[in-house]
This record gives sequence, structure tokens and C-alpha cells, in this order.
Amino acid sequence: MGKTESEPRLLILGASHFQLPLIVRAKEYGIRVFTCDYLPDNPGHRLADQSFNVSTTDVESVLELASRLEIDGVATLSSDPAIPTVARVANALGLPGPSRESVALLSEKDRFRALLAALGFNTPANYVLDSATIPRELLQSGARLVVKPIDSSGSKGVTDVRATGAELTDAVILALRLSRAKRCIIEEYVEGHQVHGDAYIKRGKIVHHYLGDHAFFTGTRSFIPVMTRWPSIHEGGPKLAEIIRQVERISQEAGYLDGPMNIEARITPGGEIFIIEVSPRNGGNFVPVIQGDLTGFDFVGHVLAEALGHAYSAGIQPASRDIGAYYVLHADRDGVLRDVFMSQHARKRLHAFHAFVEKGERVRAFRGSNSAVGVALLKFPTLRDRDELLDQADAHLGIRVD
Repeated sequence: MGKTESEPRLLILGASHFQLPLIVRAKEYGIRVFTCDYLPDNPGHRLADQSFNVSTTDVESVLELASRLEIDGVATLSSDPAIPTVARVANALGLPGPSRESVALLSEKDRFRALLAALGFNTPANYVLDSATIPRELLQSGARLVVKPIDSSGSKGVTDVRATGAELTDAVILALRLSRAKRCIIEEYVEGHQVHGDAYIKRGKIVHHYLGDHAFFTGTRSFIPVMTRWPSIHEGGPKLAEIIRQVERISQEAGYLDGPMNIEARITPGGEIFIIEVSPRNGGNFVPVIQGDLTGFDFVGHVLAEALGHAYSAGIQPASRDIGAYYVLHADRDGVLRDVFMSQHARKRLHAFHAFVEKGERVRAFRGSNSAVGVALLKFPTLRDRDELLDQADAHLGIRVD
């Protein structure tokens, strides 16, 4: 395919709702956009100049496509599975992008835990398995554990279990099945308050971050993010400052020096900090969009500029710290969506609503981000107003299922 256009050519990996902000912005900038995704009906394909039914995890096929298209950049937004492919394509074609090794160190949970331990940071006791043969001492411990595929996304295959035979074995089998590398990690559960949000690193220094308080849906024995509210109760305090210090050190050691980061960390009742994840991409559930609206930091613009090698000044952290949240609408059982309901209070605070399922379509019990019904982005005038609504979120935002 000969390259004749003057406009930059960008390959965006993924065409789901979460990649739409990047696709839309690229088109607004006059960039020729190509999308690839294994789901041909994903909405981003309809906005692209050309789309391809190629899985973002089929690394060699994506590389062949990128070479044929003679692209000037490759990027994704809010997609864990696509990041290793972004790195592979960028490195192979000499395009801007993270190194494959830095992405692997941050994305593969077993290697990430080893990195934390090498740096002397807190890390939960863990076991890495490539089969369902579970150590005897673990089966007999009775401890509360979390089983995870080392490389899955959207909380798929993550299970909260007690260390009993059948329950733990089933969780390990599920995690191995959903792992592309066919490895899983069993971790000691860390009690505490979880904080979460996006950050951006430039030349090894975090130039922007905004962390909030993270909540999970656990009704299906999973740990699925259902809400983050900003700012955190720890905003402005030493705990968040220490989390950012550790994340910056981790990123430097991994060699991930430029780009977005999604951070999850726990603060134990005793005040200890455990970094749970530092993912080399933006958060899902439209986190970069709502955080951008709350702070003025243009995550989407930075990702786009980084992919095309453009200088983008990000040295000054925006001063605004507005109050907001995302909330994931979800089903607790399989069925057919009858309708979505929002209280008058919720409607007044609604900043945007992204629906993934229409009335009359089937919904599935919430077991991962791929079974979400939609995401509400909310803004509030005061912390009290935010917490009055979100402390009773189910009464204000939800769905009815037949």
C-alpha cells in the first residue's frame, strides 16, 4: 500500500467505547485513523478511515498490518491487552512508544511483584503457577487470597477465595484459562483502603496525577472496579505523596519514562502502603475523560501527541481538583435490560452517560468490565453532596433486568 496522503497515519488498537475519545480527537486533528479490533461491531470502527478485524493481542498480525499501512504512530487508550502490542509495533518500526521490556515488567503481575520486592517496597506474599497443582502449605493455610491471571484485563478471572481445596483449585483453573501466558498468581489479600487514578510521566518524572477512592463489586466473588470518587480522603496528605514517590521509582526502574499510568494502591489500617498495580496506560471506565474534565489535564491529547512524536508541554500540574466520580452500571444476574434508572439527584450531577447495552438487549451478571451495562460520569459541587449520593449509589443509579 503506497503512502500518498500528507496527513499523519495513526493505528489505534481497540475500537470499543473506551477508545472512542482517542479516535474522535485524532479525527478532529486531521489524522488518518486506522482501527483494529477482533469485534467488527465495536463503535470505533465506524469512525475510522479504515478498520480491520484483527485482534489487538495477535501481535504479529498487527505488526504486519502496521507495516503495510506505513503508519506514523501506534496507540491505544485504556486497554491493557493492547499495550504489549503497541510496544512491539513501535519498537519494530522505529516509532515512538514504550519498550517491550518496560511494558512486560509493569503489565505481567508476577514480574511486577518481583520488581517491587527488588526495590524493597511492600508486596503481598504470592505464588506463581502454570498449572492447577497448588502447594500443600497454601491449601492448608485457610488464608484469604486473591487469584489473578498474570496478564488479563478488566478484572476477568480475578477471584477472592479462602485457601480451601476445591474453591482455590477452581479459581486457579479459571485464571489459567483466561491468561494468555497461561500463568496465574495467588496473592495474600491485603486489607485496607484502596486509592486509584491516572498519572502521566514525562522523562521519568510524574508531571500530573489525581488519586481517588476506589470501590469494587464483589457479588460474583470477583474484584471488579465499580466506582472511583475524587478527591481521595487522603488528598494532600503524606500517604498519597509516598504512593506517587514509589510509583515514580517503579516506573524509572522499569524504564517506562513517558506516557500515561493507571495506579492502584492500598493503605492498610496500620498505615503501610502496598502498590497493587502500575499499568502503562490510562484507566478504563472513562477515567482519563472524567479526570481531564476535573483537572484540566488533557490525557487524550498527551497520548495522541506521544504516539506521533510531537513535543507536548506537560511540566506544570494543573491546579484544579474538582469533585467527581465514575460509576459502573451493572447487573447482578443474567437477563434482559428493561431500563436504566437515575434519581433526580443523580441526573443533576450527571456529566455524561455512556451506554453499552440498549433496552431489550441481553445483559450478563457482572464478572468483568466486558459485562458492564454503562458508565456514568458525575461532577459535584461539594464533597458532602458527592458522598450523600455515592454512599447510597444503588438507590440513585441502576438498571432493571427481566
